[in-house]
Amino acid sequence: MPASTLHGDAAALAAGLTNGEVSVHYQPVVRLRDRKPVMVEALARWHRPPSLVSPSSFVPLAESSGLVRALSMVVATQAATELGPLWQQLRLTISVNLPLGQLLLPDLPAWLHRALRVGGLHPGQVALELTETTEVRDRSALRRALMRLRRAGHRVLLDDIVLHDERDWLLGLPFGAFKLDRSLVEQLPRSAHARREVRRMVRMAERGGRQVIAEGVSDQRLWQMVRSLGVHHAQGYLVSRPLPAAALAAWHGQWRGGPA
Repeated sequence: MPASTLHGDAAALAAGLTNGEVSVHYQPVVRLRDRKPVMVEALARWHRPPSLVSPSSFVPLAESSGLVRALSMVVATQAATELGPLWQQLRLTISVNLPLGQLLLPDLPAWLHRALRVGGLHPGQVALELTETTEVRDRSALRRALMRLRRAGHRVLLDDIVLHDERDWLLGLPFGAFKLDRSLVEQLPRSAHARREVRRMVRMAERGGRQVIAEGVSDQRLWQMVRSLGVHHAQGYLVSRPLPAAALAAWHGQWRGGPA
């Protein structure tokens, strides 16, 4: 991308973050054993008139232009504002995506606390997801960050685990849960190797009191597959597409009232 275009897009995103163009949708996560809703993942949406900008475009832009902290703060603050009043009714943990650079910063718990306070939420109600965009070079620094966030009350999830993942060694760090990427989940019906790897991750997770979440569960076949492998939670279009906060209560009631 030419520097002038990148600068212009970054300026537009910076403006969008301050004028309300960036909103948040929430994709539910449910427990496979009994279908209970347990969490929602907060996903940023940029409505840049006259169109909607794909997150695959503006999230890397935020990271490369120094706007990722501002984007993360907007998402966390809006999620707290919108879902805080719904907590007593829905009791859904909120997960917020953060890149490695933000996760390692010592002041992360402090600014998260300020963001959550607007909705009356506490750290135990908000999990963090480590996105996969940056290679982890300092294992000790990441371990210290995970322990710092755990002491502050936040659970950290390792996102987007794929088959033959070069980050496999991260599974030994004190993450609260592992999330299986959609590409891995979709291979399960036809790949015995993929199924063995998922079973291995489930065993590893359970030894440490952790959980495994399958992303991309789009039909009953995948639901039954991940459940048979011992996976704990499911996320995907079979459960729900990302929803605005105003639609969560209706979804929650319909999902809980559906067939087991």
